[in-house]
Amino acid sequence: MNRRELLVGAGALTLASCGQPQAGPAQSAVAAATPGGDPFAGAKLMADVESYVGFGTHRTGSPGDIATSEWFAKRWRELGYEIEQTEFTCPNADTDVAKLRIGSEEFDGFAQPPLSFTPEGGVNAPLAWWDPKSPAKVSEKIALIHIPRQPGASSPGAAYREAFQRANLANAKGIVALMSGPSGEVVAINTPVEMELAIPVLQVGEKERPRMEALLAAKQPAKLIIEGPGGFRNGKNTIARHGAAGPWVIISTPQSGWFTCGGERGPGIAMSRALSEWALTKNFPVRWLFIATSGHEWTDFGADIFHKNQAPDPKETALWFHLGASFGARAYQETPTGLLAEDTPNLSRTLMATPDLTPLCEAAFAGQPVIEKPAKAELAKALGEYRLVLEEQYPTSAGFWGGNSKFHTPIDGADSTTPEIMEPIVRAVAKVIEARLTAL
Repeated sequence: MNRRELLVGAGALTLASCGQPQAGPAQSAVAAATPGGDPFAGAKLMADVESYVGFGTHRTGSPGDIATSEWFAKRWRELGYEIEQTEFTCPNADTDVAKLRIGSEEFDGFAQPPLSFTPEGGVNAPLAWWDPKSPAKVSEKIALIHIPRQPGASSPGAAYREAFQRANLANAKGIVALMSGPSGEVVAINTPVEMELAIPVLQVGEKERPRMEALLAAKQPAKLIIEGPGGFRNGKNTIARHGAAGPWVIISTPQSGWFTCGGERGPGIAMSRALSEWALTKNFPVRWLFIATSGHEWTDFGADIFHKNQAPDPKETALWFHLGASFGARAYQETPTGLLAEDTPNLSRTLMATPDLTPLCEAAFAGQPVIEKPAKAELAKALGEYRLVLEEQYPTSAGFWGGNSKFHTPIDGADSTTPEIMEPIVRAVAKVIEARLTAL
């Protein structure tokens, strides 16, 4: 049994219905959108994105993540839903120190999980560029890894992960990854909970490459420092149910991520909250289930637990709509001086749907770039948590996923989306759901 299976088992033992919500540490400091009026109004959606980002970093089990769970529970309970929260254990991805020193200069970075901490005093070793054709060059050194990308492309996370593993096998003492990406910032990589790596990995943004190369040319000594706290902590899935009879309608969205996740997670979270309010104004013979999953950055770990323990049977489900990553983010133009925000939707997004929903999606999303033509539902091509929906063969489903120029970076704030981008999307989602349920 691997660590993922052990942690799933532990999570399954902690299922519990919750009473009154406990306020998260950041809850009182952030205003929330007030129920009532048009739930799909862009200003209300934006208020929820700003509240979500205001909770802070959303790594599983962090204060910001727990505050988000309680924020969801409070809203859904006030609307009249029955609330259940499931606690589960994940690695603690926070660090006290994550930096590289070269001579007298420092580079603050992000310690890429799976975390391996440096010994007391850090790792003192020469830096050496990683060359996949000559891996022995990094033996007993700190491997400096940079993997180029094509302009406009996302950060090549899978290629970096492979290079980390190979540098470890080549006996590197540590790794500094200069992350290529649209923003020049660090770009965190989602990580299976069972993954282990014996050497420390520090991400540094690509924007630091000129400064780092100048210090390398001067042959300055290097020290890599990654320190605690380590260990594990608990995240929560939050489930809201309403209705006594009929097939289930499931609306899912992940809530956790490496940083503030404004464009990545914010639109899905705001739309989930809006749809939960809208659903109770309808009189369809169905039961509603809304689920906000933590553990997402640990390769869908919280969603795994929900699917294994609590998800309704596919035969009892009329529709599953998944609100994944970045589908409501804004576009950015890459320029020599940095990213330039545009008022148009991010195009690095996908909507996938089962054949019965495809014509409904085409009608509802008409005129919305990319998502107006949903991809055919295929498990081999599905990404994110929507993949789990197709794995379990829910017969009627649709799901979003995508990336954006600030995806998995510390600068993905509330300004990564706009009210004008989100409002037509959530109205289209509601049209699809309503059209499908009208046909029941």
